[in-house]
Amino acid sequence: MALLRSQNRQGAQSRDSWRLGLKVSVENGGLLEYFFGTDGKACLQHGRFVQFLRDLHDEILQLEFCHYDYSSRGTISAKDFALSLVASADINHINRMLDRVDELDNELHLRDIRITFEEFQAFAELRKELQPLSLAIFSYGKVNGSLTKNDFQRAASQVCGISITDNVVDIIFHVFDSNRDGNLSSSEFVRVLQRRETDNLCSGSEGLLSCWMNCTTNCSSTKMLR
Repeated sequence: MALLRSQNRQGAQSRDSWRLGLKVSVENGGLLEYFFGTDGKACLQHGRFVQFLRDLHDEILQLEFCHYDYSSRGTISAKDFALSLVASADINHINRMLDRVDELDNELHLRDIRITFEEFQAFAELRKELQPLSLAIFSYGKVNGSLTKNDFQRAASQVCGISITDNVVDIIFHVFDSNRDGNLSSSEFVRVLQRRETDNLCSGSEGLLSCWMNCTTNCSSTKMLR
């Protein structure tokens, strides 16, 4: 819990209380009570903790989707999905990418596409498989690092086990096909996804998730739950 508190501003301001070994009250609820009971003496089971992380991740993703689905239609526009793709682009490239997003208004076969939450979620799962995905798209692609839509879908399906719909792929290629030759600019696409995942590691609720995930990876279960 000290590790979790250190990952956010409010917790960081209270670090002295951890150094001094002061007891933290659990009577007022929150994560401590949820994990360890009202008296703070219950044991946290690994399965319960893993399910908590999964549920929290799904809730965060749902909130992000709802941010774009402001009219509560259950789908988001092609343009909004494209904006979610470039949200973490490098500041030196963001204007160029936003221009590509704006160009969606002039693409008759793309501008009326609606992306469902299931499609949004599938792409989020693909982002978590960034390392194998990166290797796959460069393997399936041409020598110059570009690849076709079919190559991309095969890489996602065969290597990562995730099915990406044609609509999602069409929008991705519109944004990341820099020279409009029908091939994905793989290095640019991967670079944006890397920045997105790095941002998640360093801030907000996703940062807390990563903090916990790293701890469960690097520490024994006994030490983690002791």
